[in-house]
Amino acid sequence: MDKKGWLALLLILCCFLAGALHIQIDPEKIQRLKSPAQIDSLIAQTTYDFRISPDQIAIRTVTVDSVFSRKIYTIRVPPGFSKTTFHHHLHYRLYPLNAETYGTVQFPERDLNLQIVYNRTVHRTLFIVTDSELTTPHQIIPRLPD
Repeated sequence: MDKKGWLALLLILCCFLAGALHIQIDPEKIQRLKSPAQIDSLIAQTTYDFRISPDQIAIRTVTVDSVFSRKIYTIRVPPGFSKTTFHHHLHYRLYPLNAETYGTVQFPERDLNLQIVYNRTVHRTLFIVTDSELTTPHQIIPRLPD
């Protein structure tokens, strides 16, 4: 076979492999946030997984403008509670919806402030603060959701 024949054979083989890969690989399904209530639901699920009592959660709504308002959560946790692990679990749940979580730690209290951002807008704010009056016998760290 001459050079043109080999090139044609390689081209056909490459086209066949590209077609097979295109058929075999499923595209990643992109989910969209349908409403801010989805964020509230995921926050509630995460607090439930970490066994945070509803008594430890205070929610208030702040009006940003005539169209938009934002919920602010204040979550009281006992000393030794892993705020970073909570942040990781919440981020893991929100990531498929293209929502991002940004956290800052206030020192010396080591309180965690989380901002949940979707479409370059802060939709929820969580203040996770240590309350020395709360006690927990043994902290259970839940598995990441499937």
